[in-house]
Amino acid sequence: MSSAAPDTAVPGDAPALPERVVLQLRERILSGVLRPGTFLRPDRLAVELGVSPTPVREALQALRADDMVRALPRRGFVVAPLDRGDVVDLFAVQAHLTGELAARAATALDADGLAVLRDLAAEVDALIVNGEPGDLALAEAEHRFHAALNRAGGARKLAWLVGRAAHYLPPRFYTDREAWRTATVDAHRRLLAALAAGDADTARAAMAGHVLDGRDLLVAHLEAVGFWDET
Repeated sequence: MSSAAPDTAVPGDAPALPERVVLQLRERILSGVLRPGTFLRPDRLAVELGVSPTPVREALQALRADDMVRALPRRGFVVAPLDRGDVVDLFAVQAHLTGELAARAATALDADGLAVLRDLAAEVDALIVNGEPGDLALAEAEHRFHAALNRAGGARKLAWLVGRAAHYLPPRFYTDREAWRTATVDAHRRLLAALAAGDADTARAAMAGHVLDGRDLLVAHLEAVGFWDET
């Protein structure tokens, strides 16, 4: 799994309150806690999340723009449909775009850029070894690594598209899972080796494989919790 925000985002910036609410609700939807068809009551969600109703309403409007919730006249918001094919398609897009950016980075990175990526990957590795499952710091470190890699591809619009596609990926879902943590260390090592060698094809394959491993974990989880049993 990888993600990258649009280039206007500054790594390390704390998201505004509505954005934090968006992240929490997106995570609940994409990990199967909130199922398609579930009504979302702003007042109730505000109590659950410990915020006022206003940022919840703003977050729901943002999720509506991403087709993750729908507004029903006089009834409020409801979680939008999300079938297995949708999930597979979203990951296919993410794998293609991030694979292309990794391939471009392999031919564009200089020694300083490679050193930055190695440092960011080392930060992820340290948090995997020493951090707690589901640790937000690990999700943020993984984001920083992939955001830097995507920028290194030198294609702003492709990186922007990756950021949009990443809205449909639940980062903290992955950091809870030992299989993802182990696979991520290995995937980063293969990526860095390909980047250091200037091997675009291997970098593309390693990045795409990393994303598709995340797809398999999420689909297996959603099937196990019966996410699609009633759809």
